[in-house]
Amino acid sequence: MPEHDDGAPREDPAPPQPPIDPATLTAGGPGKTSAAMPAEFTARLRARVEEAGGTLLPVATYEEADMVRASLAALRGWATRRERLPDNRSDLMAAAWWAGTRSIAGLAAAAGVSRDTVYEDLRTRGIEPTDKEAAPEPAPQHAPLTADAVNELALLMDSVVRPAVLTSAADPLTETAWDLTTAFFRLAGLLDEDSDAHRRWGRDELAHDLVDRLSEALHHAQVLAADGVSEQQLAGRALARLSDRIADEQWVVEDTTVRLTHLDGDRVEVRIHQAEQRDFIPAGFTLLDTNRPLGELTGAEHLALRTALDTIAETLTRPLAHGSAVPGEHS
Repeated sequence: MPEHDDGAPREDPAPPQPPIDPATLTAGGPGKTSAAMPAEFTARLRARVEEAGGTLLPVATYEEADMVRASLAALRGWATRRERLPDNRSDLMAAAWWAGTRSIAGLAAAAGVSRDTVYEDLRTRGIEPTDKEAAPEPAPQHAPLTADAVNELALLMDSVVRPAVLTSAADPLTETAWDLTTAFFRLAGLLDEDSDAHRRWGRDELAHDLVDRLSEALHHAQVLAADGVSEQQLAGRALARLSDRIADEQWVVEDTTVRLTHLDGDRVEVRIHQAEQRDFIPAGFTLLDTNRPLGELTGAEHLALRTALDTIAETLTRPLAHGSAVPGEHS
């Protein structure tokens, strides 16, 4: 190490680094990610990429950071599934057999294969199709989910849905499909304790993220259900569901009170209930009564609140349905 004139050691200056070509930032590949970047850095990065005529790919989570790499993984998954199609076909053939379809010709026509292939597939799954004595027997066992099978399903969903979400503004149906795709990846991670996702996040985080993904899917589905539908139609549907539940002797939450507390200590009490016959809103639509203006509810918000009330009813009355609730006692 060179020394200064006074004898103190000094470090060599760092070698000059070649400038980064912004066009390479969208090329994907190992190690390329922007999921953990601060917002300011991401903005500067996006500006540089766009100046070079490129596009900074959107990211949402660490797992989805490199869209190009994930897309190639989905393509490789398709190739893997192609090789496993005979095994999948045998599983489906056996499932159809145990579900009650005992016609060899019918199975062959449904799968688009020869009768000989049907015989071979069934025999690989322990079924002898010529044994008439065994035909009436019920399904012999339960086939549990496997991580590989669910991961293949998730990759198939990814290969179909991902091209549709590579847009600046995906529609609610596409958003719902994407949330469900990610949920299946979480299911695969939960099934495989040796997977990268399971080791990186752990079962607890995977399970909670699965809940979040399903919640997002429900939200986008509610937006879809309310799109182009009038308040009269939504209100009528709510009343019909209430009537059906009462007719089926199910419990219904007609209204509830929610207390909202802000970080600064401000509190608002909101009563959620259904409108009666009025001039300005159809009977059955959701109303919010509070001393703080909250604005008018959209159709999607009405559906979200109806779902919340239904969930409260189902959760609180589940012990009653099973006869385990005793007045004055806690379970």
